[in-house]
Amino acid sequence: MPIFEYVAVDSNGGKIKNTITAPDEGAAARLLQDDGFIIQNIRELTGAAADLSKFSLFQHVSNKQVVLFFRMFSSLIHSNVSVSEAMGILVMQAESRTMKKALISIKSDIEGGVRLSDAFARYPRIFEPLVTNMIRAGELGGILDVVLDRISDFLEGRAALKRKMVLSLIYPTVVLVVTLAVVGFFVGFVIPRFASLLQGRQLPANTQFLLDVSQFLQTNMLGIGIGFFILAGTIVLLMKTEITRLYIDRYKIYVPVIGPILRYGTIVQFSKTFASLLESGITLIDGLKSVSGTVANLEVKRLIEEMTEKVLGGQALSVALQGQFFFTPMFVAMIKIGEETGLMDTAMRSVEDLHEKILVDKIAKMTAMIEPALIITLGVIVGYVAWGLVSGMFALYAG
Repeated sequence: MPIFEYVAVDSNGGKIKNTITAPDEGAAARLLQDDGFIIQNIRELTGAAADLSKFSLFQHVSNKQVVLFFRMFSSLIHSNVSVSEAMGILVMQAESRTMKKALISIKSDIEGGVRLSDAFARYPRIFEPLVTNMIRAGELGGILDVVLDRISDFLEGRAALKRKMVLSLIYPTVVLVVTLAVVGFFVGFVIPRFASLLQGRQLPANTQFLLDVSQFLQTNMLGIGIGFFILAGTIVLLMKTEITRLYIDRYKIYVPVIGPILRYGTIVQFSKTFASLLESGITLIDGLKSVSGTVANLEVKRLIEEMTEKVLGGQALSVALQGQFFFTPMFVAMIKIGEETGLMDTAMRSVEDLHEKILVDKIAKMTAMIEPALIITLGVIVGYVAWGLVSGMFALYAG
C-alpha cells in the first residue's frame, strides 16, 4: 500500500509532519481530515524514501505503551465505539511516533476491509504474533472486548514476572560490582603507594602476597584486558550458536540456587501464556505452537514441539509430558485434571498460581543466601588487604 508524507495542523494547533498508508492520496487526505487534521501538504513517498519510512514503522515500542494501548482500546470497545473510531481516538492518544504511525496505518487497513488481526500482524515488532493470534480468536468468537482485556492482563503479568526476576538480581549485582571496585582501588592505588615504602625489606607472607598480586596485575593489565575481551567475545559467539545454547539451556536449571529460579520462571511464563491463549478460544494445538514461539529456552522449546507432535498423533497432553525432565509432577497432574474436566484453561491458571508462589519463595531464599555471602566475601577481601598493609607497616617500623 502506498505511503504518503504529510504536513498538517492538529486540533490543538500544533504542526505535525508524519506518514500514513492509504490506497491513494484522496483516501489519505480523508483519513487525516476524519482525525481532525488540517492538511497543509501531502505527497506520496517512492523509492528509498518509502523504504526508509517502512523501516521506521518497525522500530521498538515499549511494553508499557502496548499495555496502555490495549487498556484504552478495550475500554473503547466496551463503550460500543467501533474499531475504526477507536483507532482514530488512539492515534491521537499515542505518545510514541512509531506507535502513532503504526496505528494510522492499521486504521487505514481496517477501513479498507482488512481484518483487525491481519492489520496488527503487519507490525510484529509492536504486536507480537501471540497477541495477534488472540485477537484473531476473539474476532472469530465474537468476544473481542474480552480478549483485549485478557491481552492487557497477560502483558502486564508477564512484565511483572520479568521485573520480579530482574529485581532479585540487582542487589547481588551491586554488591559484586562494589567488591570488584574496592579490590581494584586497593590493587591499583593503595598497595602501589605502600610498595615504594616497603621495597627491599623483609616482609610478612601476607604483605608480600599482596604486593606480588598488585605487581602482576599492573604489569599484565593489557594482556589481562585483551584476554577478558577474547573470552567475552568467545562466550557471545558460542551463545549465538544454536547447539551451544541448546546444551546451556538444557543444563543451566541444575545450577545451584539460580537453576530452580530459571526453571520455575519458565514454567510460570508457559502457564500464563497458555492459559491466556486457551481462555481466548485458541485450540490446544494452536496454543502449544504459539507458546513455543514465546519461550526463550531452546531445550524447552524443543520439548514443547515434541509434545505438540505427540498430541497431533493422538496422545493426550498429559501422556505426551511423561518422561520429560523439565516440567514438574504438579504441572503434569494439573494438565491431567484439566483434560478430565474439560477446563484446561482453569487448570493452567492454577498451575501458574502454584508455581509463581514457589518462584517467589525461591527468589527470596536466593536473595537471603547470596546477600550475606557477598557481604562476607567483600569483608574478607577488604580485611585481608587491611591486614596485609598493617603487617607491612609494623615490619617497616620494626626495621
